[in-house]
Amino acid sequence: MNLKKSLLVMALGAFTFGLSPAFGAHQASAAGEDQLQIKDIVGKNTYLMSDGSMWTTVTLLEGTRTIHTKGNIETISGNLYDGLGITKDGRLVEWDMGLAPHQVEGTAGVKQVSGSYWLKSDGTVWSGQRKLKNLSGIVQIAYGEKDFAALSQNGDLLFEDPHKQDTYKKFGTVADPSSVKSMAVHDDRVALLFNSGEVVLYEGSNFDDNGKIIPVTIAQDAVHITYVSADPTDVLVVTRKDGTVWLTGEYSNRWKLTNQVQGLSDVVRTSVDAYADKLSEGIYAQRSDGTWVFSKDGETKPIGVPAVTAVSVTLSDKEPFVGDSVEVYIQETYSNGAKIKVPVREAKLDMDKPYLLKLQADGKLKAAGVGQTKLTVTSGGVSASVTVSASLRDPLKFAKQVNGTVFLPVKAVSKALGGTAAPSGDGWNVAFGDDSLSFKAGSLSAQFGGKDVQLKAAPFTEKGETYIPASLLADTLGAKVSWDAKWKQADIGFGSAKMTVVSSETAGLIKKAMQGSLAKFIGKSYWVNDFADWERFSKVTVTDVLPTDTGSFDIVFKTPAGKTLKSYSMSSSEVIQVLTDSNNFLNYDPYKKYNWSSSVWKQIKARNVTLGMTKQQVLLSWGNPIAKDIQKVQGSTIETWGYASYDFVSFLNGKVTLIIM
Repeated sequence: MNLKKSLLVMALGAFTFGLSPAFGAHQASAAGEDQLQIKDIVGKNTYLMSDGSMWTTVTLLEGTRTIHTKGNIETISGNLYDGLGITKDGRLVEWDMGLAPHQVEGTAGVKQVSGSYWLKSDGTVWSGQRKLKNLSGIVQIAYGEKDFAALSQNGDLLFEDPHKQDTYKKFGTVADPSSVKSMAVHDDRVALLFNSGEVVLYEGSNFDDNGKIIPVTIAQDAVHITYVSADPTDVLVVTRKDGTVWLTGEYSNRWKLTNQVQGLSDVVRTSVDAYADKLSEGIYAQRSDGTWVFSKDGETKPIGVPAVTAVSVTLSDKEPFVGDSVEVYIQETYSNGAKIKVPVREAKLDMDKPYLLKLQADGKLKAAGVGQTKLTVTSGGVSASVTVSASLRDPLKFAKQVNGTVFLPVKAVSKALGGTAAPSGDGWNVAFGDDSLSFKAGSLSAQFGGKDVQLKAAPFTEKGETYIPASLLADTLGAKVSWDAKWKQADIGFGSAKMTVVSSETAGLIKKAMQGSLAKFIGKSYWVNDFADWERFSKVTVTDVLPTDTGSFDIVFKTPAGKTLKSYSMSSSEVIQVLTDSNNFLNYDPYKKYNWSSSVWKQIKARNVTLGMTKQQVLLSWGNPIAKDIQKVQGSTIETWGYASYDFVSFLNGKVTLIIM
């Protein structure tokens, strides 16, 4: 595994989080968090947790980020920048500077990992995707400070030549390899921890006259060992059965436990940052109760399980319209500084008015009714709230004002408010979540939430529709209700959540206000000159100027035969221009004004110009020219009109004498 990945690889790798179904860059479930413990530590913020998840640090172009990856990892080896792990079902896990922990495809039967090396249950050893040569029948491996050692099933303790790949020196023979609990290697030294507690050290430079390496027993009561660099001599960290932690001494005492680490007690194992690999950087120690501490320069500090300290929740839209979907973004802030995005499905969502917002299968919230509700998100035992105000995009029909009292149609209004209305016996029942409103037409008594409510006016039924006094919404749901006298409509609000119920008069009032001076064209008749390919010189009468939802207008015409014609949508100024421009419409009947022959009218309607036509006839046929030229020749007037298509027509004393097309 290459420790120095390029920044480009890091940036791209960051997008591969969660490639395996067993892994995803989300937080762990809140369930059982109080029992969650750190299982192993291989570097700063690089923890294996008891639930099989991991905390790691990824490096991106914009900096580093601590992430939490769920999984089923059993053991790990490495540092905060890269490393390997094994899942509970024996598959290889890898992490790197730009990669979250993820399963390596095509790996199974993995037995042990150490540094960048991994051992399979078939006795083969691998580094990355490369199978190491000259190694077989291996039962245990160890890596440390660029050195690698392996123990074979026949007891051979092999040390890799640091200068020759796939070349190994035999350091010694272990009578019973199965009795070796663990190995540690560092700078030409290999330490073996036996199940009995004995620690035996093999050093490449410590050999007898025959060149045989002399094993040295360092301890008889150890439960864990690990190596770490130190100045001037690298040391072996030995955890003893009594819970104390000891270090080997300087060179002359490198085979003796001379220094006890003060402040560490009840310890079952230790760990060092394999990337820093310096005793001065401190020692991680796990106590018998599973908790961890960090020891450095004589000071011991507890290492807490990363816990949620704050939760933030934001929405794609805090003021949606009914029917809109809202994205929910949840982020946890942890005690280790990590900021983790949380999927909605993994958090707890509570609403004080759940009938207003509905959680969808895709994790989005759908605004189901008009009103305000407080959304509370709980994740990792910490909560945060946000208020959602949903409004109605389009108005409802039809409000009524009777003797000064505003009434609303119960079915439409109840549905818009997120409730359901249904007849019940000789009355009505309207449900808003767990709250129920019941009333009867003609009665001033109602019940809401099991309590009596006195109405200010009695509900009534008209043409199959039941109406309730708008004040009932104020008395039961806390709505603010007002009547807009200008537009004759009811406005209902819950803070910034709004809805409008128009009356039968509202549309006409709005239309009239939007039309303004355009209303003067209604009822006027015109004759088509050149508009929308309609029949030329046919009579049409403006029956309406309709406002559209976009603020434009459609002119509605009717022919003498009763056929309705509608213009394209246009601005108010364009309405005036279209109806007053004779190129579009004539405000007179051309057949009555000009008593021309039917053959002339036939040519004009076909947009033809023929010899002998008058100027007015040419104008009606071709329209206004873009250029004119007038000349006097021998007492006659020659006038030439030019058109955009390089068509020309000349008049001699007012009659067409020349046509150039």
